[in-house]
Amino acid sequence: MPIFAFLYGRIIRKLIDAKNGSDMHAPVYYMLYLGLGLSVVSAGRVFCWTLSASRQVTRIQWHFFRACLRQQIGWHDLHSPGELTSRISGDTRIIHNGINEKLAQGITNLSTGVFGLILGLILSWELTLVMASVLPVFFIITIFVGKRIKEMAEATRRNYAVAGSIATEVMSNIKIVQAFGKEESEMKRFHEAALNAQIFGIKMSFLSSITPGVFMSICLVLYCVGLIFSSYFMQWERAGVDDIISTFIMLLASIFSFSSITNSMMAFIEARAAAHEIFQVIKSSPEIDIDAEGEPVDSFNESIELRDVTFSHPARPDMVLFRDLNLTIRKGQKVAFSGVSGCGKSSIIGLIQHFYDPNDGQLLCDGVDMRRLSLKDWRNQIGVVSQESSLFAGSMTYNVRLGKPTATFEEVVEACKKANIHDTIMSLPAQYDTSVGAVGSQLSGGQKQRIAIARALIKKPSILLLDEATSALDLKCEIEVQEALDSLIKDSGMTVIIVSHHLSTIRDVDCIYYIRHHDAEGSIIAESGTSDELIAQNSEFAAMARVQGAFSKSQVGTTGGARGVVEVGYSNIVLDDKALSKLEKEAPLTERQRVPIEKLASWEANHTKVGSGRIMSYCKDYTWAVALGVLGSAISVSVFPVNTVVYGYILDVLGSYTYDKDAHKLRKNANLYAPLFLIFSVASFLGVFFQTFYGYVGQKLTTRIRTPLFSRILHQDMSFFDIPGRDAGSLSAMLSGDCEAVHQLWGPSISFKIQTLSGLIAGMFIGFVFEWRLALVMLTCMPLIASSIYFQDTLYLRFINKDNDNNESIVTESLSNIRTVASFNLKDELTAAFHELQANKSSKVMKRSIIIAICYGIARFIFYGVMALCYWYGGELIKQGKTEFRNVVICISSLMMVSMEVGDAGGFATKVADAHKAAKHIFSVIDRTPDIDYSIKGDVDIGAGCQIDFGKVLFIYPARPKQVVLDSIDLQFNNTTFSGLIGEIGCGKSTIIQILARFYDKRSGRITVNGKNLEDIDITEWRKNMSIILQEPNLFSGTVRENIRYSKDDATDEEIEAALKLTDIHEDVLN
Repeated sequence: MPIFAFLYGRIIRKLIDAKNGSDMHAPVYYMLYLGLGLSVVSAGRVFCWTLSASRQVTRIQWHFFRACLRQQIGWHDLHSPGELTSRISGDTRIIHNGINEKLAQGITNLSTGVFGLILGLILSWELTLVMASVLPVFFIITIFVGKRIKEMAEATRRNYAVAGSIATEVMSNIKIVQAFGKEESEMKRFHEAALNAQIFGIKMSFLSSITPGVFMSICLVLYCVGLIFSSYFMQWERAGVDDIISTFIMLLASIFSFSSITNSMMAFIEARAAAHEIFQVIKSSPEIDIDAEGEPVDSFNESIELRDVTFSHPARPDMVLFRDLNLTIRKGQKVAFSGVSGCGKSSIIGLIQHFYDPNDGQLLCDGVDMRRLSLKDWRNQIGVVSQESSLFAGSMTYNVRLGKPTATFEEVVEACKKANIHDTIMSLPAQYDTSVGAVGSQLSGGQKQRIAIARALIKKPSILLLDEATSALDLKCEIEVQEALDSLIKDSGMTVIIVSHHLSTIRDVDCIYYIRHHDAEGSIIAESGTSDELIAQNSEFAAMARVQGAFSKSQVGTTGGARGVVEVGYSNIVLDDKALSKLEKEAPLTERQRVPIEKLASWEANHTKVGSGRIMSYCKDYTWAVALGVLGSAISVSVFPVNTVVYGYILDVLGSYTYDKDAHKLRKNANLYAPLFLIFSVASFLGVFFQTFYGYVGQKLTTRIRTPLFSRILHQDMSFFDIPGRDAGSLSAMLSGDCEAVHQLWGPSISFKIQTLSGLIAGMFIGFVFEWRLALVMLTCMPLIASSIYFQDTLYLRFINKDNDNNESIVTESLSNIRTVASFNLKDELTAAFHELQANKSSKVMKRSIIIAICYGIARFIFYGVMALCYWYGGELIKQGKTEFRNVVICISSLMMVSMEVGDAGGFATKVADAHKAAKHIFSVIDRTPDIDYSIKGDVDIGAGCQIDFGKVLFIYPARPKQVVLDSIDLQFNNTTFSGLIGEIGCGKSTIIQILARFYDKRSGRITVNGKNLEDIDITEWRKNMSIILQEPNLFSGTVRENIRYSKDDATDEEIEAALKLTDIHEDVLN
């Protein structure tokens, strides 16, 4: 820019001298050479920075994800998966925005400012010192604003991280939310958190918008000051007109560059704030580090010993769980831990896996402190089946192989046979290639548990940990799996450690440890021995055994009615195309239901129409703010066309003095035009100030769209969450990024349309009024300039958006199943999978960077080439006496402004297109009418009692349209009876429960409650009369009281205490 300003001064001088026959060729050629050089340099800059930013963000995402998986379990107990997912998807996007081309532009602006000052001092040091006196003001404002924006950016992200965490938690537990009718209260909780983020977002938006306006106003004041002083310096012959103009342009460019640094600086400050938490995690070294070097563990040879162990959970450091615990487990032993809930059985399993370090005492393996061992080697010796079976999106084979990544397909099949899941898998249409869905959503609880058992068995571990491993299995399968485990243990000498409430699974173990919780002193081992020995002691374990043995009798006595057991047969029916066609005629599907589930999300988005009017409806309460923004746009667009006219007259005044030396005329005209820039300054500030209300409306609009979107998500039936791309991670990303993008369709869109259209009309009008011949030449070149800028900005923005695509699903899934990840040493496996997903776009990044760089370079050359052509032609017109100097300057300035406005419209059009795409995704969910909607009122009179009848019920999961789960079944659940459903894993027992809970609807047949069609009964009223305990007992973050009250908001403390006592956990809670 300083070189351009220097050449510009020489060109203006040549134009002034053109009427005397001065030749324009030399400076025009220099302009062309400058354009050629800048095109190469600019292309290189854009290529390097875009590629560098993309690679850096990819590396940051990978390192952060890897660092999260590397952290110990105690750290994850204090950080929710939703919070971490929000950082890897949202915060890294902010980092990318701060270190890409904006940072490069900031460095360019800084260089322009410094070199402009240096060259200005060389050409006219007096004028430079006068105009540079304002720089301290710029720096003070920059420092103050930068600090405030950083604080507000951190506060905004911190508050939205809370909202994002709520959303992820609620969507992950959607069945519990709907079963207890908590949709409205969860929506309110999310809305309150989003409002807190909105408050800081409005403040940040205001400061970010107003600061450039303040700087622009100061620059316009400098026009006034610079013109007055320039007239004196020329009169005193301190500098010629070319040096004055070059210095004036250079200093304005320098000051404007310094002011423009704020845009880059603000983006960089936000990126720095976002990076702070991320790099803290990346740099942190956990006390229990999976990557730490340690003594190798090739095998387990002797024993595991807990010696004088005192332990409390990191999330509850004041509560001692164990104090001076001593325990030894020999190689090959089969031991079990028993005791009441909360006594610490599963915590011992966690300690053995070295999830935690004891507060005091030692964990020893073969006599060596576990802290000295290689953690990775130690966990390789262990196979785990946890209480909550955690699977990953992928095929059956993929999930089993997570236990042993190098396993052959034959080994996978063998492990599945041992876990008694092979026959079930073979009955599915895709067999071992069948997808389990997000977190195993396509499988029943028992099927998931058996896949988890196969995953542990394929590893052939030295130590097998079974933490309620068979709790989800029916009795027949439990016996079969237990026999398979017993056989495997007998043949391999495996050490087995079991935590179970089922005595049938621990009766034949070598030693049972009964753990008693002892109030503040922590839990202790109260008894140990074989089951027969403990029964003979007739103590606490024997009492627990008697309670379990009498359990069914006590339940019969409390129901007040008959007991019924219904055996559900396994449906092995896979429908072919002919059968599907026949079923379609009998039970027609809607158009949406016919779409393959893997394409359904995109189909719904493509069939959703979103117009500006609809976005406007969300802003109707803020019409006044939009009106002020429109007023600001109108003021801003009126300033610069008039400014170009005044600018032309100023240069004419300075140029005239070169020949007539009329000092009085020079000062008179300078004093006439200079105050106009003060008016422009005030108008410019007012225009920018009023446009800040667009940011206000944008923040309000974002919240107003987030809330109904979240509400509609909670309204959806379970088939919605089975759709690929509708998992908790993807929906959280929609709530975060897509909702922020949509406001571009309203305030900013109106502003840009007004400014572009008005600028186009005003610029062309001024150009043709002052010099129509030159205007025609420029009009011919305008498409060239506009298209070059359009393609430059459009390609760049598309590149940024593609480059910011994230892989939320694998991140959310991995962090939600962090204990499984740690147990099976899956950190490297999952980070490699994450890296592979990102690496798939690396070659595309390189190609796009090259294309963008070329377009950017061509755009630079076209801009300078057209300017050179226009100034040359303008000089020729002046030389021929067909026009005047000021007309040429005004015409070129106004039409160059128009060209850039039209070109910039392309970049904004891309933003609008992306915002429209995001809006279609959002409103495809908002507009989606679920097959089961609790907000649609039904019959609230259920009747007395509860007689449920199933008649010829056919059920097929939407995600598996060819697999019949329930084939024309007839069931009857009589009023006041206690009924049970038994059958093979995957036969549809849980499906019947989910149908009764109205999570899914049958495909055909009839279900009645007291003679009334279940689908006609009001869902909310039906669920009020129902309570449910799902196979996986998921709780929400919060207190024990809040979790118990989740099913009844007005529950008293007495009722909560009674419920705790009924479930035999009251004493544990008190402790």
